[in-house]
Amino acid sequence: MIALTFFVLAGIAEAIMDTLLFHFHRSWFGLLKPSFWDPSESWKNKYKLNDPAYGPKFFGSTTIFVGLTDAWHLFKLLRNLFLFVGVFFIAYNYTDFWNVLQYVVLARIVFGLSFTFFYKML
Repeated sequence: MIALTFFVLAGIAEAIMDTLLFHFHRSWFGLLKPSFWDPSESWKNKYKLNDPAYGPKFFGSTTIFVGLTDAWHLFKLLRNLFLFVGVFFIAYNYTDFWNVLQYVVLARIVFGLSFTFFYKML
């Protein structure tokens, strides 16, 4: 039941991501501050002076800490976190806690590295 809850939360987070990306102005999110909530504007928050030409706004703002820069990336961070925690709770029922934790951490690292690699290639 705990794992299922985290998968539901992951689904909600992804629904928010898609709403922000595809229906921002038609949703209640459109009433919120666009510089954080509207992906067409908020993606610039990662950069100094909101301009990619000036580089990252702070250490990790375009990589590991991107989830702190705007709503879309925040909910992406939450979606991924919820998925991995959900998998952890499924696996926890079948094996030793520390082994599961190691696999979940390893899976998260591999997931993050593969995303970064392919995102930069595409």
